[in-house]
Amino acid sequence: MNAVMTQAVASDPIQRFDASRRRNAESAYNRNVQYNGQNQKTVEDLEALLIGEKEPEFVQSKRHASPQLGTGQMKQIVLPIGTTLEETIASWRDVRAEAISEPEPTTADYNLAATASAKIMRTEAQIILHNRAQSEIDIASACEEADTSKMASKELPSVVEREILIMQRRYEKAISTYSFQVLMKQKGFEIDRPSFYKIA
Repeated sequence: MNAVMTQAVASDPIQRFDASRRRNAESAYNRNVQYNGQNQKTVEDLEALLIGEKEPEFVQSKRHASPQLGTGQMKQIVLPIGTTLEETIASWRDVRAEAISEPEPTTADYNLAATASAKIMRTEAQIILHNRAQSEIDIASACEEADTSKMASKELPSVVEREILIMQRRYEKAISTYSFQVLMKQKGFEIDRPSFYKIA
């Protein structure tokens, strides 16, 4: 009897191990089937969209959406972005007007109108900065053109005037060198003269 009990006790952990392996394999198989099933549905939906048998979901939801609002719901307004800053300002003004168009606007409507006003002011500031930068660029280019025209209108010095300028520069250089040497001599420095030695 002890031999039978030893056999039963030894096989009990092995049976538990096999049972847990079967459960793990079964759950892995079920997860794989579920995952592949969802992917297969997605692949089929994409094929239907590409072939043209089915419309995208967001288009269908737009067609079936009801414009009536229930209690606690807010108006959905698309936030505008125009191609120019002026168009953006006009669009934000429309948003602000639509937000306050209700007979009794809610707090969310007032918040939307405030946001629209802030966006309008920010966009107007961008326009002002752009105009200021453009005017500074125009002024700089006008000054540059004026300088260029002044340079072109100046007459070049004649040959005699050029010679006189060259001589004046030489004299100025010689005088500055001489005055430097005089100053150094007064301070006690002298330029050493080269000395030659006879080598026998």
